[in-house]
Amino acid sequence: MGEGFRFKAGTFDGGISVSALQWLCVPSKKSDNPFKRCCKFFQCLYECMVMGGRIVFQFYPEKKDHIEMLTTSAMKAGFSGGIVVDYPNSTRAKKYYLVL
Repeated sequence: MGEGFRFKAGTFDGGISVSALQWLCVPSKKSDNPFKRCCKFFQCLYECMVMGGRIVFQFYPEKKDHIEMLTTSAMKAGFSGGIVVDYPNSTRAKKYYLVL
C-alpha cells in the first residue's frame, strides 16, 4: 500500500476500507518513513479517483500523531474531508473514519 499502485486515471468513483489504513503509519522495516508512505498512498489514490469521487477509511490509530499524519498526507494529495469519530466517549467501541 505504501509503495503506491497503478490504476488508470479516473478508474474509481468511490471506495471503502476497513482496518487497513492504520498499517501505513507503522514502519515494517527500519528504513521505512511512515509519512512518505502515507503521501505516496494518497497521491496514487487521488490520481485514480474520478473528480468528486468519495472514499471512506475506517481505522484504529495507535497514536494521535497517526490521525494527523493520515489527514495531512490526504490533504497534501488533493483530497478534502476529515475525521468522524463514532462512539467518541467509549474506549472499546470508538471507531475512526477518514471521509474523503
